[in-house]
Amino acid sequence: MALLVGLTTLAAPTPAHALSFVGCSTTALNTAITNANNNGGDTLFLSPGCDYDYTAPFAADSAAPAISTPITVLGNGATIRRDPSATSEFRLLDIANDGNLKLSFLTVKGGKLTTTDGGGILVENGGKLHASTTTISDNAADRGAGVEINDGGTADIDTSTITRNSAGLAGGGIDNPGGTLTLTASRLTDNSAGAPEVGGGGGGYDQDDGTATIRLTTISGNTSVFAGGGIDHDGGPLTVIGSTITNNTANGGGTHGGGGGIWTGPFETSATMTLSATSVTNNSAPNGNGGGISNDFGGPLTLNATSVTGNTAAKAGGLYNIEGGTVALNFSTISRNTATTAPGGVYNAGTVTNTLSSINANSPTNCTPSPNPVPGCIN
Repeated sequence: MALLVGLTTLAAPTPAHALSFVGCSTTALNTAITNANNNGGDTLFLSPGCDYDYTAPFAADSAAPAISTPITVLGNGATIRRDPSATSEFRLLDIANDGNLKLSFLTVKGGKLTTTDGGGILVENGGKLHASTTTISDNAADRGAGVEINDGGTADIDTSTITRNSAGLAGGGIDNPGGTLTLTASRLTDNSAGAPEVGGGGGGYDQDDGTATIRLTTISGNTSVFAGGGIDHDGGPLTVIGSTITNNTANGGGTHGGGGGIWTGPFETSATMTLSATSVTNNSAPNGNGGGISNDFGGPLTLNATSVTGNTAAKAGGLYNIEGGTVALNFSTISRNTATTAPGGVYNAGTVTNTLSSINANSPTNCTPSPNPVPGCIN
């Protein structure tokens, strides 16, 4: 009997991390995160509908302890936010090296940092974020007001909303200077970036380097003081599939200002951008070039089965392609775009190839005057 008991004890499996209920207070949440970090991870079950209101940071400039282990947060409709009455500045969540944070049914709201990055969530080098059915809203920072993905960080965001975030420089919704982003079936809306004295780009999304894939996502109502109202893409490969980029605005002028929907070009490192089965509509660059898309600094751009329609700009309402830039139009449409200065459809100072694509009904002209011809374009 004693031998059997001993064998049973030896054979018992190591228990998995328990599901930990977190009471409705920031102290309880900080304690739960600290314990999870110390114990190699945990699943945290937040109080349903609770507002975890932070009035001061836990350490440095972050409200909660930095995530350094695998932690899953089941939000249950709760909100983690900076209390509106708080006087100090801090972000809400920080994912450190080796941290792996999974969020669901949660709102992350109101983080504020004036001179540093990641107002809502910061993903550090080696950190991982997976946010599902999550809202990231009303945060502010210099860069990455909603989410900042540092070099070597990874963010996988799906069925989520990133809205009303404001960056002093770049990446109102999301900023990616060198990490990896996958954004799926989400909404990136009503974010802003830049200030009149410093310029800025990427009201919705800014990518200086790294890699991103955006699928089945709506990017709308975002604004930039200078370039890239919806997307500002300065380096690294970026792929957009089955998405809608609409009603974004870039207010910058001059040679490189504009790109109401998208500004793309190798400003930082090599920048390759591919749009497939995507709609770029009703975006605006009132003072600059490329109401729909501005392809600048000689970057390679490919449009596959994509429509660029109803956009407006000072010049090239649809597509602006600068010297050295290459654009491949494959089974795509550029139509009903308008510009103050012709052409309204496509301005090409680089190279454009056209495979069964249509450029029509743009105003005041489709492609003339352009320094270089646009194949398949009349007028």
